[in-house]
Amino acid sequence: MTLTAILLAAPDAGEQLASMNSQIVQYVEVLLGLIGVLILAYLTLRVGLPWFFQTRNPGDGPIEVLAHYSLEPKKGLYLVKTGSQVFLIGTGENQVAYLTAVSEENAAEIVRSVRQREVPRRDFRQILSRFQKPGKAE
Repeated sequence: MTLTAILLAAPDAGEQLASMNSQIVQYVEVLLGLIGVLILAYLTLRVGLPWFFQTRNPGDGPIEVLAHYSLEPKKGLYLVKTGSQVFLIGTGENQVAYLTAVSEENAAEIVRSVRQREVPRRDFRQILSRFQKPGKAE
């Protein structure tokens, strides 16, 4: 082979730089695409699904679930308030059973204790802060 053939076969620096730039551009495009998909998934779960299923906040309307206690994976007990009355209801895999009405004195105490135990909802930032390393500023 001649010297001319070797020089023609070797890629020049411009082609190498263009090749490297195109790889970086592709990497950035994939990264931006992933970020876009994550944002779309978050918005869908946070805004789209509740709007689609027309869910309401707990406490809206005349029926309110005060407490839930799981007995087994598909069985549970519920304290349900309708108006000023409180009922104990049992649920199973394919059934709902009325168990008893709770007296007004006990109902007032139950409602008071449930109100005191209510835990405020945490937003996404608070959940992520658990994973933050100590000593880092927010």
